[in-house]
Amino acid sequence: MGETGWQKGQTAMIEEGKFGTQEAICLITTAIISKVFFSGPTTVVGIVGNADWYVTILSAAIAMVGFLFIYLLLKRFPGKDITEIFNLSLGHFFGFIFSGILALYMLFVSSTRLAEFSEVFKVYILPLSPNWYIIGFFIVSVFILSRLGLESIARFSKLVAYPMLIGFIIVLALSAQNYNTNNIYPVLGHGLGKTITTGIMRSSIYGEIIILAIFAKAFQGIEYIKREGIISIGLSALIISTSLLAFTLTFPYYVAQEMLGLVYRMAELIDYGPFFQRIEPITLFIWIISALISTTIVFYSFVWIFCKMFKIQDKNPVILGGAIIVYAAALIHKDIITIILKNIDFMRSLGSIVFFILPLLTLIVAAIRKKGDKRNA
Repeated sequence: MGETGWQKGQTAMIEEGKFGTQEAICLITTAIISKVFFSGPTTVVGIVGNADWYVTILSAAIAMVGFLFIYLLLKRFPGKDITEIFNLSLGHFFGFIFSGILALYMLFVSSTRLAEFSEVFKVYILPLSPNWYIIGFFIVSVFILSRLGLESIARFSKLVAYPMLIGFIIVLALSAQNYNTNNIYPVLGHGLGKTITTGIMRSSIYGEIIILAIFAKAFQGIEYIKREGIISIGLSALIISTSLLAFTLTFPYYVAQEMLGLVYRMAELIDYGPFFQRIEPITLFIWIISALISTTIVFYSFVWIFCKMFKIQDKNPVILGGAIIVYAAALIHKDIITIILKNIDFMRSLGSIVFFILPLLTLIVAAIRKKGDKRNA
């Protein structure tokens, strides 16, 4: 039997254009590493001291295990995305709850990320501008990119990924004049126990890998998703670890834990004479574009899940309403200290439950109830 008009509309709503491995890797990696430009490095330095540059490698290893759960879940339900898998494995009621938790958390992450960007941007670039002005311009960009759809977001990520990477390498290389190898000692930071605990707890920094499951149908098959996930986590860990090592070599940990936007501050110190100095515009370009891509894909994930939960055919009104909610939520935050100590600490501490534990629980229930493709069980 042919599809009815409603079914065709529903299919059009839930399908996105497909794109290649490079676009997927650029999208996920950019979404993950954008945290380097905010308060993340400052926070982790305050917790583990100068062990920050290798604690993130432990976090990446834990995230890789979490991605294994996601991969096995997708393999068990070939051709399905995470929202559909929740329903098939857990039943409609609990599947709806799990999808709702993931959607609300994505909304929370996008609003917090926007508020954090506004506060840090205001400190260094536009100190006299009100938050509503900075956030307003940013949310308009998020809205426009979201209206263009997932494929456009992914292709835009690939377009800017290489210039951003080249610019970032230039900043790190030119900062070598300020590196001091004595800053990496003591190597164990504030203690091995705290380093291990922090590495495990902060594995959620790589949690955007769940995007591969949310938009599974756009990534051309499970084996492509496996490759994209492994490469994205590995590449992100390399970039983040290298960045944190550069920060540690430039600033003693007791200084770095009091500073925001360490990449920008590091670029400010570059000075090779009267004709080559103050290359912050390169950092500014990387910072703004990576934050835009990261916030947009997280926000668009919320829109996607919400539309699938309530079987909404036209996602554009949801994008508009969601953008207004994110804008209002970002304005509610009092200051950067509140964002770091409450919202971001909450995200880093409990984010792994949403990103990795929910898929694991779903996988266990699917195995017990013998749901999914038995050949891939």
